[in-house]
Amino acid sequence: MRLPASPPDHQDVGAADPFSIEAARELDIRSQPSRILWAVLFGGIGLADLPWPLIAIWITAVMAWEVGSGPLLDRIVDTLKGEAGIWAYAVCNAIGSSLFYGLALLGLAHGSPIGVVIGATWLAGSFFYHFVYYGQNRRLLWSCNGPGVLVAVLGPILGHGLTVTGTAISAMLLSSLVAAWIYAKDYQVLSRRLADRQLSLVDVKGKLAIAVESSGDGLFEADLIAQHGKVSPAWAAMLGYAADDITFADLFNLVHPDDRPAVREEYAAHFRDETSHTTSEQRMRCKDGSYKWVLARARLVSRAPDGRPWRLIGTTIDVTARKALEHQLEAARDTAEAANAAKSVFMANMSHEIRTPLNGVIGIAGALARTPLTGPQREMVGLVQSSAQILERLLSDVLDQSKLAAGVFELQCGPFDLRQAVEAAAELMRVRAEDKGLGFHIAYADTADGVFEGDAVRLRQIISNLASNAIKFTEAGEVRIDVDVTAPDEEEGPTATTIAVADTGIGFDAQTGERLFGRFVQADSSIARRFGGSGLGLAISRALAERMDGTLSATSTPGVGSVFALRIALRRTMSLADYRQRGAGTIAPPTETEAGLEGLRVLLAEDHPTNQRVVELLLGPLGVHLTIVGDGQDAIDAFAADHFDLILMDMQMPVVDGLSATREIRRREREKGLARTPIAMLTANAMPSHRAMAAEAGASHHIAKPITPESLIGGIVAALAADTPAPSEAAA
Repeated sequence: MRLPASPPDHQDVGAADPFSIEAARELDIRSQPSRILWAVLFGGIGLADLPWPLIAIWITAVMAWEVGSGPLLDRIVDTLKGEAGIWAYAVCNAIGSSLFYGLALLGLAHGSPIGVVIGATWLAGSFFYHFVYYGQNRRLLWSCNGPGVLVAVLGPILGHGLTVTGTAISAMLLSSLVAAWIYAKDYQVLSRRLADRQLSLVDVKGKLAIAVESSGDGLFEADLIAQHGKVSPAWAAMLGYAADDITFADLFNLVHPDDRPAVREEYAAHFRDETSHTTSEQRMRCKDGSYKWVLARARLVSRAPDGRPWRLIGTTIDVTARKALEHQLEAARDTAEAANAAKSVFMANMSHEIRTPLNGVIGIAGALARTPLTGPQREMVGLVQSSAQILERLLSDVLDQSKLAAGVFELQCGPFDLRQAVEAAAELMRVRAEDKGLGFHIAYADTADGVFEGDAVRLRQIISNLASNAIKFTEAGEVRIDVDVTAPDEEEGPTATTIAVADTGIGFDAQTGERLFGRFVQADSSIARRFGGSGLGLAISRALAERMDGTLSATSTPGVGSVFALRIALRRTMSLADYRQRGAGTIAPPTETEAGLEGLRVLLAEDHPTNQRVVELLLGPLGVHLTIVGDGQDAIDAFAADHFDLILMDMQMPVVDGLSATREIRRREREKGLARTPIAMLTANAMPSHRAMAAEAGASHHIAKPITPESLIGGIVAALAADTPAPSEAAA
């Protein structure tokens, strides 16, 4: 039923236009049963006091009007339009209202208490009804209420005459008319506000529905107690269904079997109030049998009085495309990781394969250089050594750059003597500078002394790279290393250490300086042809400096020379005064010396004949008693059969590898309660991971191939020192 619109707040009830006859007719038709029921009810009550013949006549007239005359007149009114139709409809309602007011007139004219109550009640109800539902048109309103006003005035007069009682009853009845008008006005204002609010809610709901549908999200609602579910068209269309095809059971049955346990647990946790809402990514079966990934979120909005979960509302989003992208990214990541692992294996294998023959070249050249030679022969041996050392440095540069690029490079920090570290790096370059006729000088500031915390090996590597480049690109003049240490502003803070390497070489311009620290970069192609090198040294040096939280910069003037400055923060491990009081060099590593090796019993496990010969040539002249075996199993057997002061163990060998052999030897020592025999891994596997594996297996030291006489002897001394018990332990 569509009721007439309510009037605005500032209008009197009954003043609102336009008026819809169709709406009023619809209201009359829908309220007809209730009018007849009220007429029969009040007529029955009137029989208790009013003359029954009059009551019977009134009820008969009402029924005749409702069934016959009223509908007939309404059809006539339907043929009229505009004002004529409204006037005709008002006349018909005046006739019908007069007929209905007949019961009130009978009761008031009778004058009895029951009659007055029946009349007053009937009039008040009619006034309220007419003001509420016919207030949009004054003509219709007063055509309905006008007869009632006459009855309210004439009825008491007929029953009581022109008396105070009759007048009082009329006044009271007319006051109900005013009350009905006020009530109707408030009612319609409230109805209007409620209608406006309802329209706002409908508008918001419509906009929300449009927004959700536009986003492609699906909505679902479930009654968990009645087991009834409802989904939006978008939810159903996401899986290829119509909304009516989805039942309550489908909300869970369409979930992939493998995903159901996780989904069930997610909802169980939410029902236990452990989460504010559910969030699950799950596969849902489509109508064609395929599966789609969806992101489902839901929230319990109400519970039953006994606490059971009741109403659930949620959304779903199709994330199939995102999942496919994630799988592609995971596959790409796995491929990249596999490629990186393959590269690492390749680099390790190449390092081993290159270092093995290189070990023969460098080792035999070193052994040959220790024999009596003529001048030309010594020159040729020197060229072989120099070329092999350059090749070994190129290999180390490539491996270092690979580790730096992969982000697996780690610094090995510890206390070191700054002056000794600089001298050790410079000493390797001094001979090369003197061979070219260049001056080579090192200058230390007064504070450039002491023990610092850092990676001394990498610091020496940077200095060696810079000094090597300076010598390489300088034809005349000098190379100078200046070391300066600036005290920190705060006590115990890090010092500002600057190591500058200056030369009087060819120099370079600003444009070249901007790209000089890139990988595989030379000033130009003619530089590479003239001076050689991989172009990795400066790139590695800068990367190492940055790993140390420092900087490496360069300034140069073409034809005048260059200055490369390394600036890093190093923290002293002891004060400069304490260092000078104790004397420099107190923490220096063991000196590489040949003294004390004579008579040493050494077991060499090495499968490559060239490498066997290299070690034999280097240690034989020192009086070392050398036993050689070709694999790890022979090394285990030899260890069990005899006593050795030191074992040199290759890592990659047939039958039993060096790591397994080392573990077995350590196991036997523990079982028999034997002292540890120093074991030095003598291997071309020189990467940090290899060193870690050697230490884990029980090796005392790691000597990387290719070896020189100095590196081999130094490694032996370090291995012996590593397993030599401290005085307190020996005394025990």
